[in-house]
Amino acid sequence: MTPGPTIDAALVPDHELIERIGRGGYGEVWIARNLSTGTLRAVKIVFRHEFEDERPYQREFEGLLKFEPISRSHPSQLAILHIGRNDEAGCFYYVMELADPIGAVQSSKSRVESNPGTAACTELERSSTLNFEREALNSFVPRTLRSELKSRGRLPAAEVIELGQALATALAHLHSHGLVHRDIKPANIVYVGGVPKLADIGLVTEASDQCSIVGTEGYIPPEGPGSPQADLYSLGKVLYEAATGKDRREYPALPDDLRSWSDANLLTELNAVILRACARGLRDRYAAAEELRADLARLAEGGQDWRRT
Repeated sequence: MTPGPTIDAALVPDHELIERIGRGGYGEVWIARNLSTGTLRAVKIVFRHEFEDERPYQREFEGLLKFEPISRSHPSQLAILHIGRNDEAGCFYYVMELADPIGAVQSSKSRVESNPGTAACTELERSSTLNFEREALNSFVPRTLRSELKSRGRLPAAEVIELGQALATALAHLHSHGLVHRDIKPANIVYVGGVPKLADIGLVTEASDQCSIVGTEGYIPPEGPGSPQADLYSLGKVLYEAATGKDRREYPALPDDLRSWSDANLLTELNAVILRACARGLRDRYAAAEELRADLARLAEGGQDWRRT
């Protein structure tokens, strides 16, 4: 696929748009090659005409500007490398690190350094130097949690706990800067160098922004999206789907044959974390992402007294 009539091939300076790999969230996502370095990136182009008026378009752009400075300081944030705006063309765009292709698997060992900024740069450079042939680029499909669940059915409970820790840490980092994601779901979790990262970061906004309602049915809590605890609710539903293989609309039902699973005991304990993350009442839900991460960490360590009193 080559850039179509709605995309000017020269729209993103110093980059060659190679292949469109996604559409949604008011724009298109492309694989691009940096013309100076030859490295591969992902570029999202967001169109003004996709919005009913200027205000939500501007809010999304401003949210992106707030996220960009912190995006490279945590290993589970998708790193933003450049932001641009072209009012004449009616769009803005951002260049980011490229997800792994489907089928790429990398060990999680040693992938997170003690300095998260260093870890992010390491993974960023690794993903930037992927040496795809043109044929591979033309059939590129990004590896997401959604694609993982589609191909594998469900993930082992231990792997879901590891996934939850990474994403809860990313949310704690995001929330500490006064920002929220608003649309956490399997399709918005991508893998870069085997590391799960929160994607579709154009939806990131300030926690105080209640002007627009976004999100995906089934992942939105009863009170609506746009708060840190709403993000935790959405993450809980993601962990439910990953651990059980069931659709989030079936929550809180567990598989009928759960007792026969080799990791049934661990999944049962993990389910207690999920139930708290997805509690309908705010008082019963985790108050902060760090609390969720801490429970998952204790569960991963195998402690018998991991549950909070």
